[in-house]
Amino acid sequence: MKVSRSERTRLQIKEAAEELFSRLGFEMTSVANICRTCGLSNGAFYRHYTGKEQVFKEIVQDIKTRFESASASVMGNTVEEKLYNLYRKVFDILWQSRRKFIAFHEAEYRFPEVENSVDKTYKDALLSTVINDRSPLSMPELWFLIGSSRFAAIYWIIYNDTRVPDSTVRSLVDFTLNGFVKSEELDRRSLEFTLDRVRANGEGKAKEVILLAAEKLMGEKGYFGTSIYDITSKAGYGQGTFYLHFESKGKLLQELVYQANRNLRRTMRDAVSGVEGRLNKEIRSFKAFLLFMDVHKELYNIVRESEFVQPETGRFYYERLLTSYIRALEEARLKDEIRSIDSRDLGVFLMGIGHFMGLDLLFKLKKDYEKWNEYLLELASLMAKGYGGAFS
Repeated sequence: MKVSRSERTRLQIKEAAEELFSRLGFEMTSVANICRTCGLSNGAFYRHYTGKEQVFKEIVQDIKTRFESASASVMGNTVEEKLYNLYRKVFDILWQSRRKFIAFHEAEYRFPEVENSVDKTYKDALLSTVINDRSPLSMPELWFLIGSSRFAAIYWIIYNDTRVPDSTVRSLVDFTLNGFVKSEELDRRSLEFTLDRVRANGEGKAKEVILLAAEKLMGEKGYFGTSIYDITSKAGYGQGTFYLHFESKGKLLQELVYQANRNLRRTMRDAVSGVEGRLNKEIRSFKAFLLFMDVHKELYNIVRESEFVQPETGRFYYERLLTSYIRALEEARLKDEIRSIDSRDLGVFLMGIGHFMGLDLLFKLKKDYEKWNEYLLELASLMAKGYGGAFS
């Protein structure tokens, strides 16, 4: 079919924008950059798009359309086959379109409506292929099914720049259908955990006060919307004091993410001290994670944005968490507390559950601490039994 000149120009713009968005991120990509890359004038760009946000969202829609088309044609004789083929197809589409997927991943952070749409796309794919005659998925079911698979794609394709391994897809099917812990018993005392919610009041060493001011401002206004002047003004110091401790705003961002990682890992480690059994430890860890991030919600935003501003810093955050997870899971395996699923895969799935659970409970839904325990109880059941009984 003959392509019109207008369509060719539009495609040129999208291809140039896709390359820049995937390499530089949304904020650092300008219309001028896009035009220089594809050899067009700004006027030509604005004849086709109102701005970079429109082309960004069109790229995101392209990959969503492919995703939806693939999930509608999943084949298989058993639930295991259907689920494997669904995951394999979706992961391969994301891998083949990884530049779009990188933009897609950032769009989920930048534009809430995209995140909600992505959730619906994953849910509809599962409902149309392997779940029959089911009532709407509960929140824990969504985290268990969708959080684990979404984060597996992010981890392998974006963080490691490689196709999701077949072995990981098999692990994901096993995890989805059967869970991973060998005991179904949860000690409800695992939920009886509180965190000291008192925050620093700004009276401390200059570096800590500056970090606290930056955490608040960057978490609310974003990295690019916060200047060094904003930070030092809030902290009550001059810019000279800032540069005594940080080479740049970028180095401060790195320190915030590293600090968040250290403090979160310490909080979760302390929370499970003296707790017996992997299921109890898992639920206690999730509770500690939620309470920690409830106090430091700005850090949640900062860590997410670091993935696009400083990809190596964002990857460091998740890799350090994963390393801790793998160590804990290997210990549980030696005690015969968990099933034989690769520890790296399992760690990635569990991090995905925690990540998307945090987004929902801390940012999307009205705060209801009593419901948190109910959600964690249901999640514990899924971890022990899997979701296999729901497929028929």
